[in-house]
Amino acid sequence: MYRRPTGQMVIEDFVLPFEGKLDANNRWVKLAKIIPWEQIENEYADLFPSSTGTVAKPLRMALGALIIKERCGFTDRETVEQITENPYLQYFIGLEKYQIEPPFDPSLMVHFRKRLDQKIIKKINELICQSEKHKEQKDKDPKDKDPGNPSGSGNFEVWKPEVNKGKLLLDATCAPADIRYPTDLSLLNEAREKTEKMIDTLYNQELGLARKPRTYRKRARKDYLKFARQRKPHVKAIRKAIGKQLGYLRRNLGTIDFLLKCDGHGNLSARQSRELETIRICRFSN
Repeated sequence: MYRRPTGQMVIEDFVLPFEGKLDANNRWVKLAKIIPWEQIENEYADLFPSSTGTVAKPLRMALGALIIKERCGFTDRETVEQITENPYLQYFIGLEKYQIEPPFDPSLMVHFRKRLDQKIIKKINELICQSEKHKEQKDKDPKDKDPGNPSGSGNFEVWKPEVNKGKLLLDATCAPADIRYPTDLSLLNEAREKTEKMIDTLYNQELGLARKPRTYRKRARKDYLKFARQRKPHVKAIRKAIGKQLGYLRRNLGTIDFLLKCDGHGNLSARQSRELETIRICRFSN
């Protein structure tokens, strides 16, 4: 079931607990004025034709939360936390007054993305473009400009056709990019594997080494796969897995330094040299 809002909310109606007022020049306030929320409500309400069931969140809350997530690069949970702490974001999603409670659970962000599919987003783009075009035409409309000139001479502006400035794209599906964070254990595993290949490249019997330095690559790979198979590892298990991979990586870096001192500089490719410098700059620590 979908319950339509009573009307378009303006910035003056937003209630702050400390009897202040929002800045009309804030970027979120300006962005809220551009989007025709009432027109888009008609498209969104059709997704809930039944008169029974749980009341759906308003369009402004759903679409606004997705826009905030996309523009700021937040996770679903971080998006809700930022909205809870920021009155401007609460106004942007359509709340009438500031509240300290989260407006919705972070899990609802998944449902917002499912409800606002590509078809709805395309309609939203068209409505926003039409609304902005109408405002520009209204501002340029020459009203009450010198109804007459008794002298018979006047200044006339040459009419020029409007030029399309482009297409406004608003991707509210907000599909997160497949980018790993620096704390991701897979990055440590990848760095370890790269250092193992560097050791293989640097090792040369002509260096006078009796045997190849040990890397414990099988044990390290086994430890990583053991952790990766866990669906919901605990914090203690995560720290333990990271500590092990850091230990293997430090050992490999020490071996690489030893081989480089034995005149193995020329065996590394330019790409491997850059990767080695990147791993060193990261300065992994427990």
